[in-house]
Amino acid sequence: MSIRKLYVITALFIAVISSAHAQGIEIGFVIPTNQDEISVNTARILRSRILPAFTAEGIETSEVSSIAIKPELSFTNYQEVEGGMRNIHTSEVQINLICQNLITGTVFASRTFSLQGQGYSADDLVKSAFSQIKLDDENLRLFLHTAKRQILSYYSRNLRAVLDRAHTYAQLHQYEEALSLLFSCPSTLANYNSVNTAISNIYKQYQRNECGNLLLQAQTEYSNGNYEACAEMLKQIDTTSPCATEAKTLCQRIKQSRDTEAKQIIALIENQAKREADLEKQRIKAARDIAVAYYKQHTNLVLIF
Repeated sequence: MSIRKLYVITALFIAVISSAHAQGIEIGFVIPTNQDEISVNTARILRSRILPAFTAEGIETSEVSSIAIKPELSFTNYQEVEGGMRNIHTSEVQINLICQNLITGTVFASRTFSLQGQGYSADDLVKSAFSQIKLDDENLRLFLHTAKRQILSYYSRNLRAVLDRAHTYAQLHQYEEALSLLFSCPSTLANYNSVNTAISNIYKQYQRNECGNLLLQAQTEYSNGNYEACAEMLKQIDTTSPCATEAKTLCQRIKQSRDTEAKQIIALIENQAKREADLEKQRIKAARDIAVAYYKQHTNLVLIF
């Protein structure tokens, strides 16, 4: 994994950490890249139509999640009618909403909505159909209610298997897949502590494999006089990693510099290192960064937010 990718992972976390597990379940929204029937902007309209139902069901909407709703569209009785200066497109539109785990393919719920659309283009037609979805649609609420119930039921029954699968990924050095799988677990599960433990342990394994690259980049930044950039790289090195001692030495050298911002970052690192609770929280957040980067790399899906 490149240093640039590691830096991007950290940056991505800032954008999504506000999406907390308020109700224990996060659900994202995606469209397949090979689906020509719906554009990204049009998909955002569909997402906005269903957001009130998310709130009503106590489900958190997530910019990025391994559990997501994926719409599939089909058209019947499609017609293009001459309408003066521009032709008018009309069609019956079937929207099949599927809630599934993007990693395992497990489907939790699906529901089809039949709507009528029209517009001066195929995209306008789809937008017109989406606008007919009522914000208080009972079928939409039932779809999300079913999805929430099935997600909780699935992870309650299969948590051991999910943990085993995550550990298998980690043994194969597929840390992104492992962490993404674990972050799909609802935080309200009775045994969620075992999920947090697995996340922390797998993140430490990841650190053991990646800390050398981080340290090398930090040393390079230090040699170039970029003390603040060096400190930012050191902040990503876990205190339990094999590079921790060398990282601490480099921290001491930065403290002797005149770079105020860099020294403030080092002070933050040292303060966190004194509190195990903060360290554990930091590991969970950093592990989430890695999971976020993995979601972003799905080549067959476009994340809608």
